[in-house]
Amino acid sequence: MNSLPKSWADDLIARWQYHQATDYRAANVELRTTTESLLLVRIPLDASDSTLCEAAAILAKRCFSRAELYLNAADLRAAMARICLGHHITPPGDHHKDGPAIARMGCAQWWRRKLRKQHAQIVEASAIRIGRVNRSADLYVSEERFCARQQQNARNAETLESTLARNELGQEYTLAELAATSTVNKSNRRAELMTRISGFERIARHLDHAGEFITLTCPSRFHRWRTVNHGQKVIENPLYDPLETPATAQRHLAQVWACIRASLKRQDIAVYGFRIAEPQHDGTPHWHLLLFCEADHVQALRDTIRRHALKDSPDERGAAQHRCDFKSIDWAKGSAAGYIAKYVAKNIDGHQVGNDFNGKPATETAQRVEAWASTWGIRQFQQIGGAPVGVWRELRRIPALPGGVPAHLKQAHEAVNKMAQIDGHESACVAWDRYCMAQGGPTCGRAAAITLAMVQPEKLGRYGDEATPRPIGVETHSLETTPLETYPWVGAQRTVHWLVESTRHTWEIVRSPWKGAHGDVSIAEQATPAAPWTCVNNCTGSTKPNPQITAIASLAALAEKLHAKQKAMLELRLVPTILARE
Repeated sequence: MNSLPKSWADDLIARWQYHQATDYRAANVELRTTTESLLLVRIPLDASDSTLCEAAAILAKRCFSRAELYLNAADLRAAMARICLGHHITPPGDHHKDGPAIARMGCAQWWRRKLRKQHAQIVEASAIRIGRVNRSADLYVSEERFCARQQQNARNAETLESTLARNELGQEYTLAELAATSTVNKSNRRAELMTRISGFERIARHLDHAGEFITLTCPSRFHRWRTVNHGQKVIENPLYDPLETPATAQRHLAQVWACIRASLKRQDIAVYGFRIAEPQHDGTPHWHLLLFCEADHVQALRDTIRRHALKDSPDERGAAQHRCDFKSIDWAKGSAAGYIAKYVAKNIDGHQVGNDFNGKPATETAQRVEAWASTWGIRQFQQIGGAPVGVWRELRRIPALPGGVPAHLKQAHEAVNKMAQIDGHESACVAWDRYCMAQGGPTCGRAAAITLAMVQPEKLGRYGDEATPRPIGVETHSLETTPLETYPWVGAQRTVHWLVESTRHTWEIVRSPWKGAHGDVSIAEQATPAAPWTCVNNCTGSTKPNPQITAIASLAALAEKLHAKQKAMLELRLVPTILARE
């Protein structure tokens, strides 16, 4: 108890005193399991984000120092992995070669991501278990986690504001200005989501499809607290399983949906729409789905969803009434987008929502929702069916198409560039329905007519492994009739491959805050400065040296200073060569 924050220790003791009067053994077991899970974190439970960054830098340095003791890549990797396991962090898997794996474990950024996730989830799971997260206490997430997320967001915003990037045209912008033009901007994100939802609705109306608004919830064991008296009071749920967390609840809902989707495919029922995951008052996620399908398939859709939603614990109290809920959208009473607009807004920025369902200002609770989603790694919004949004965004980077392109490509390009006034400024495309139809309809999915054109970058990634392919434009195929002067026969057809490149820029960081104060770079990178290099949005390949490769190469220089024997020095000089070739 001495290692826990006073408020946490007081809560644990209070719970033990309350329960030990009726079940002494159960109270002791709960106290032991809770404290054991908290002590897995070797960082103070109330640590700030800056403390986590400092711890990441220390652990990266400790891993890096193992290069003084081990003379080959495999032994060095194993030694670093033992440090990871000692802190309950999963080391890089076998799909990573030795060089990239060692580079990760010697990087403070890698450690920072791992520690943030571990610290946040273990602490938050315990906060839920001891009763700190519910409607009558801290909504959605504990106050400690919310404050830590706020600190992290403030630090990120400061970094973006103070980092200046320049492209090949000589234009200079701060990263904050560049981020404001993308879906990182909450207003842009909300506008794009509503554009896509409204586009699906227009398609459904045009095709005489039916709309269903569906809510899926988890079985009782995932819920720490129950609400009574119409939500005015919360009480403990006796069926709660302490091993369950919002992350496991999200996986449960994802598995249920996977079964539903497979069953619908076997029945040849095509659906399209959106899914929104949002927290209940105790942090347990539930899903809202807006789905469109042929009117004749509505009953089969409902039966399929209900069957799979009730497979787990079907006989528990209230399961039949609350596990899944259906509302048919009446086109005469309002739009489908209106059913879901409030859920979109209150899970992004609370724009024009007022108070949420818990009686709190939505603009404030939206920040807690963001902290909740970040803590548990939950994807809040997901499109179901429809054309890929990646191609939609890539087409917006193409100012003009070449002559003679296929009609569907021209139609899609015109659709993404149709503008309208939304939130007082002309910045949102509103023709998602036309774009989907140009791609092959609302259920085209991976069979879309237009796809992203990808290229494999020549440069290596941050940790020395192959970089992921990046888009350079869009591509499609068309069936064209050959002209008479080209071929002697009339009506001959050929398949033509079209690739249209998008406009992209090469960005270089020309001003950035000093790295190292919060563990932004590995110890090796601090020891050997490298030329500025960035992978800002819309970048192309860079010919500048990769800083992580420079970091790995510095292993030899460090080892030479620490070892006196010539043989040892010679062997250590081979280490960066081995790592670079992996």
